[in-house]
Amino acid sequence: MCRTAVLAALIATALSAPAQAIPSFGRKYGTSCTTCHTVYPKLTPFGEAYRRNSFRFPGVDSDYVKQEKIPLVPKVPGDDDTYGISAIPTLALGFNGQTVLHPDKNSSGGRADNGAVFLTRDMVAEAHLWGGGSFSDVITYFGEVTFASGGTIALEHAQVFASDLFGPKHAVNLRVGRGFSTLTSFGPHSSYLADQILPSSGVTALGGATGGTTWNVFDHFNGFEVNGVIAGRADYSIGINAGNNSTLKTQNSENFYGHVGYKIGGMSLDGEGDSKVRDAMRPWEERAFTIDGFAYRSVNSATFADPDPTVVVPVIQLDSATTVGGHVRAQYDSLELNTGIYWETHNHAAADGSGAKLLAPYGELSYVVHPWFVPAVRAEYSVFSPDNGPRVHNLRLMPGIASAVRPNIKLVLTVDLESANGQPAAPDGWHTVGGIASPPPGSTSNLVGLELEYVQIFGAFAF
Repeated sequence: MCRTAVLAALIATALSAPAQAIPSFGRKYGTSCTTCHTVYPKLTPFGEAYRRNSFRFPGVDSDYVKQEKIPLVPKVPGDDDTYGISAIPTLALGFNGQTVLHPDKNSSGGRADNGAVFLTRDMVAEAHLWGGGSFSDVITYFGEVTFASGGTIALEHAQVFASDLFGPKHAVNLRVGRGFSTLTSFGPHSSYLADQILPSSGVTALGGATGGTTWNVFDHFNGFEVNGVIAGRADYSIGINAGNNSTLKTQNSENFYGHVGYKIGGMSLDGEGDSKVRDAMRPWEERAFTIDGFAYRSVNSATFADPDPTVVVPVIQLDSATTVGGHVRAQYDSLELNTGIYWETHNHAAADGSGAKLLAPYGELSYVVHPWFVPAVRAEYSVFSPDNGPRVHNLRLMPGIASAVRPNIKLVLTVDLESANGQPAAPDGWHTVGGIASPPPGSTSNLVGLELEYVQIFGAFAF
């Protein structure tokens, strides 16, 4: 595996970019970061309710806004309309990066970094510009642009929300723009140790597709989504998006998905009614059980190098994929377990047109002693089964400690332990699903025993 592959793997799996955890929301309401977060971007039960309500407080959102507004239309005497924009720009900035230590230079991670022991090249890896606010009590917005130290710029979020379209409050909301598909009842960045609570898929990339044209069910896409909360305990989402297609073979927006969830105990999903925090000094605590299920159908084009090395024209496959999965969160005060599994099938996941499957169970157990000390352990297991090749496996174990040094300053220490049985066809091995393990050069075995790949200190701050 090349050095850049390890960098891609570390960024894909360990950078917890604090999307949807922006200080401009705190300025809007004149409230602390810990109202909605433990170690940001991980959300408290109230923070999750705020996110589900299209970034609005329960009740009447404008009743809690502390910032002065500039009206968008002339005021009419006696009209108490709250339409307007904030007098203060609703922007926030953040930076993140990591340092990496290879205690074992002969591990897969150590070899990929040419035997380096301590790396600070990505101490500052990304900058983020966020914007979020409201045009009225029912129309809100959120945006994020990410600048990488390598020079790339990515528009990750650009969304407008129209809420309470009809029926009971919070029952029918519309989201338009670019962002994650809603596949669970919780925010996508709900892990203390990894970027997303659901591990990456990237099946066509494992089959050898080039990075610019690979589809991942948990990526950002342009599209529409209808979502809502019913009776405070059930939530749903239905969406359609453009997916990710090669510019050489653009397809219709044929990707669609759906999700349903139900919560027992704890704060209601929308934070309305008699819901309240158990302990105001420990707002992350509740006793609750939430179960989710989702299904996703996609049609995307993927670009592969021709198997014949003398042919330079790429091979473009039209790939149809189906993903089904489920997620469970069980919380007892400060102890929280997130676990789930998904199954993904593709009909054209390789240059020769053959298909592939991915089975991916995962889990994360954490305990909030205080926001500045959250020990956790995470496990991810990937089983990749190409139609024209042997089944291969990868196991990752990540113990670590997350810490909010200050509410807007974050440090995360993680240890990556990994084993593998076989390698996918992709030139960069397991990196699409966060893996690094690979047999040493000249080895006659595809089996990689459990090895220590790296120790990482991730840091981020936002203001």
